[in-house]
Amino acid sequence: MGAIAGFVSALSVIVGTLAAYATPKGWGRVSMALHLTKKPFILKLAPILTGASVAIVTAVSLLGFYLWFIDRSNGEAERSDSDS
Repeated sequence: MGAIAGFVSALSVIVGTLAAYATPKGWGRVSMALHLTKKPFILKLAPILTGASVAIVTAVSLLGFYLWFIDRSNGEAERSDSDS
């Protein structure tokens, strides 16, 4: 599960880096800020992908914690049964 979280985090960083390179420079930035030109597609897509990657990482982390907790509680129940 850690591999999934790491992959999604790396994907988020790559998309952010590509979006930073796709941002217009100089007068292009001014015209984009004034809404005279359209944003590149990657700039529209970057927040969506980043949000999805955060949601996936959170879900994977919660699933890992849940599985650890269930395994731990099952182990304690087995130990208490063998003690009696």
